[in-house]
Amino acid sequence: MTDKASIDALQATIQKTDTLPTISAIGQRLLTLRLDTEEGERELMNLIESDPMIAARIIGLANSPVFAATKKICSMRDAVMVLGLSRVKAIATSIALMGPIRIRDSKHFNIKMLWLHSFSMAVGMRTLSGMIPRQIRPPEDQIFLAGLLHDIGFLAFAYLEPKKFDEFLSQIEADPDKPIAELEKNTLGFSHAELGELLGRHWGLPEEIVSVIAGHHLTGVAQDPMLTLARITERILGDNAIREEVRNISPEEALEELEILGLQPIHLEKAVTILAQQQEQIRILSDMLGSQ
Repeated sequence: MTDKASIDALQATIQKTDTLPTISAIGQRLLTLRLDTEEGERELMNLIESDPMIAARIIGLANSPVFAATKKICSMRDAVMVLGLSRVKAIATSIALMGPIRIRDSKHFNIKMLWLHSFSMAVGMRTLSGMIPRQIRPPEDQIFLAGLLHDIGFLAFAYLEPKKFDEFLSQIEADPDKPIAELEKNTLGFSHAELGELLGRHWGLPEEIVSVIAGHHLTGVAQDPMLTLARITERILGDNAIREEVRNISPEEALEELEILGLQPIHLEKAVTILAQQQEQIRILSDMLGSQ
């Protein structure tokens, strides 16, 4: 176990915001970009095309057999026709935010596993949100981005403290039954949700997305539709990019959460079925996104 002085030193380092990864200019603009005007759509295209790495990944996704495009996709405009405008914005934003955070000297952390879980969350939240009454449904681009970024704290840990993060991962392997939150506190002094919240606020992420990053593992019923949507989806998926036990909840709590979203148990069963059918497609797409 890491001693308290070491944990205190790590906390002091992390809380100095100049040690946190900075947000790129493209990431900043994408976060504030509105898509409800033609000007916003044009700027989205221009921003993505100005970054060859982001443009290449999105065009690559559009050409994936998963989307069964009838012709080879060579332009961003064609990619938007295949993927959808809001999804393109969310994916481009997540690449702009996560891409520059290069992992240093980590022996165990697999960035592709993080992308797999995060992309699964984004797709799962989007699938379930389609069943939510329109008047309380969160915006689609925010739903997808919240899913992609909800575990950003793990990436930040691996970036800031690679050796301690490896120690944390080793403890997970050595004691697979111990709750991950306890191992985080023992080794790092922070949970990945707490660090992710710090990073999200440092970047100026929308409050709806920060609340998902900070609260997706908290117990109790949340009244916020976006956070409730994330918690339900996390339980559908089970294991995450590191290793997380599925929290058992009472039928009463499950019903209360579903009612907040205007849903019934049948909607949850349908979402589970759809996600199970999409797992191979999700894996293909997340591998493409996770290539550094």
